[in-house]
Amino acid sequence: MNEFSAYSVQRGGQWWAMVRFARDAKPKPIMGKGDKPEGYPDELAATKAALRHVLAYFNGHLVCSGEIQGASIKQVRRAQAERIFSKGKEISVERIPA
Repeated sequence: MNEFSAYSVQRGGQWWAMVRFARDAKPKPIMGKGDKPEGYPDELAATKAALRHVLAYFNGHLVCSGEIQGASIKQVRRAQAERIFSKGKEISVERIPA
């Protein structure tokens, strides 16, 4: 279920870099210009590109399912708790400029 993978596969005379993230059901090729799979001359170049994309995903901004409008997870959880415990009183949440 929560699988990540990065590998290369030969398609015709070129190599494709394939990545699979936990949110996707199947591996997908890295897309280039024109929404076409990007081709690489050899297996090593394709594998490096796939690994680079997976590392960029892990080092990027991971989003929690409750995170909204750039607020931190702590702020979202706090706002949810305030709505529950405020006896029906709605509390508006404002975005603080970063």
